[in-house]
Amino acid sequence: MLLVYFMDSPFKRPCFIVNVSADRNRAVRHINWLGIEVKKQWLDSEILIVKSGTDLTRLAKEKADHFDLIVACGGDGTVSRVAGGLAGSDAAFGVMPMGSGNDFAKAAGINRSLPECLEILIRGNITAFDMIRYSGDAQGWSANTIGLGLDGLANYQAGQIRNLKGSSVYIIGLLKAIRQFHGSSITLTVDKETSTGTYLMATLCNGPWEGGNFHVAPGADPADGILELLTIRKIPVFLLLMYLPFFLRGPAAWMRGVKSESCTSLEIESARPLTVHVDGEHISSEIRYLSMEIRKSALKVIH
Repeated sequence: MLLVYFMDSPFKRPCFIVNVSADRNRAVRHINWLGIEVKKQWLDSEILIVKSGTDLTRLAKEKADHFDLIVACGGDGTVSRVAGGLAGSDAAFGVMPMGSGNDFAKAAGINRSLPECLEILIRGNITAFDMIRYSGDAQGWSANTIGLGLDGLANYQAGQIRNLKGSSVYIIGLLKAIRQFHGSSITLTVDKETSTGTYLMATLCNGPWEGGNFHVAPGADPADGILELLTIRKIPVFLLLMYLPFFLRGPAAWMRGVKSESCTSLEIESARPLTVHVDGEHISSEIRYLSMEIRKSALKVIH
């Protein structure tokens, strides 16, 4: 039976990187099941158990030299860092979603049960996904979204909440962020077109989802070679709060101060330091300059 399972998969040597800190340390409950199922399927495999603070980008890059499939087992932060290590690599990238939001998994159509995701890995259908390369006051890769200003601060505040999960955590984080951040004078260069204004936030999207249930860029497709940019200028707080429920479906043209547009590159220069997240991971609260651009077909994703 083992031999039959082994021959069903196009991948001979998978490496599973399991972040037991994902989903507020709840991901640990999947380790025994995963070990049993992986041994059934592959004769030669490795399961690495890691915790918060591990340099997953470096680890994934090293493992890509020895394995033909690298699987990120965790939430969006785990997915982002592992994907960053595989950008431009020949190794295929798989996901076992074990986080609270799983935004990348939604974009890839694989936000399913773990047994179903394992079957997806076995079939091995691959699509080349784009990624976002960013540099400036911070540098790295994004697989899904980069949020600056209010978005980044809301994400940071949500990360401080330990006793809740789901979209309610992000909403509480946003309410706290609204009290702290009131906008900054920002110069945006979108595909070489420059403008300046007072903005509350900017979110650059490779995928359509953020914060678990917020459809911030409904038109985003991580395999189409285009990014979607959402910006919100400084508007009254009551308007911002009124808009919030609608972002479960996506921004609308009638929303004052809200703009969605397509692009392939973005530069941001801010008069005030901005809080920034990359794929839901807090990067810094001291960002004044960031350059971001699409890198087409940078990641071989199984979905």
